[in-house]
Amino acid sequence: MKDSLFLNGVFKSVLEEILEAQKDHPGKTFYLQPHSSQRIVKLKENPPTKDNPTSLYISTTKNLDKICYSAEIIDWENKQEIPPKRREVLNNHISKYQPKEEEIYLTANGTESVNLISIVNLKKLPNQFSVKNLIKTRNGEPVKPRKQSGNWVYVKELPNWFGLEETSTEENLEEELEKGIEESSKLSDEARQERLSQASKKPEQIQVLSKGYRRNPDVIVEVLKRADGECERCEDDAPFLRASDGTPYLEIHHKKPLAEGGNDTVENAMALCPNCHREVHYGQ
Repeated sequence: MKDSLFLNGVFKSVLEEILEAQKDHPGKTFYLQPHSSQRIVKLKENPPTKDNPTSLYISTTKNLDKICYSAEIIDWENKQEIPPKRREVLNNHISKYQPKEEEIYLTANGTESVNLISIVNLKKLPNQFSVKNLIKTRNGEPVKPRKQSGNWVYVKELPNWFGLEETSTEENLEEELEKGIEESSKLSDEARQERLSQASKKPEQIQVLSKGYRRNPDVIVEVLKRADGECERCEDDAPFLRASDGTPYLEIHHKKPLAEGGNDTVENAMALCPNCHREVHYGQ
């Protein structure tokens, strides 16, 4: 998985100015200038390109705990090493498209400013998410919200559905599907075939929100060891072995569901084959 970059606390006005200019100039390159004398080392060592961009996630100075914007980084430059002619071109761009930035500045708050980040496809996320959804590549831990703006961290790239505009809960999505199935079953064969002939072959992507639980891995291991490869309901052998490690495939079922206040304990859990697990949930 590729490394991505999280910028902590960018001024909203800077980002909104880019969004406004981007409306009339889609695909154009814009620039961010983090206030720091420290180089963003991974961008320096492996500069991204248009063909191989790096994903960027951004919080704002007023919302340090939320991922508010995303973009693609397509280049990095050390501002202290930019030749005069290149700086002139950049300043002309700033003057025309990002006038609030004023210029490619070489110092900020009395210290050198080093990083110039070239971005495209800046997006304001319709649904803001906690920065805790970002996982640091250094140690695999979630990013913690900070109280002050500034700095950055390398994070794992989020899935491509992240930031989709349409959002639904898991329950609403299932309810919508069940209602659609009921309506479809009442149609004549001819009417259903007509609808199928006009339907898109690719399903629409939406972002699904649901509540989950951080389950105890020790409970899972103990229950699987207790089952010893046999379903604890029908007592048949597991139907197949896991491709990942060759162990018998059984699924963990909570007798009293976690969503109903059940405990995540060995006593409240069973190892079931897929058929029994589905029957327990959906059978008569």
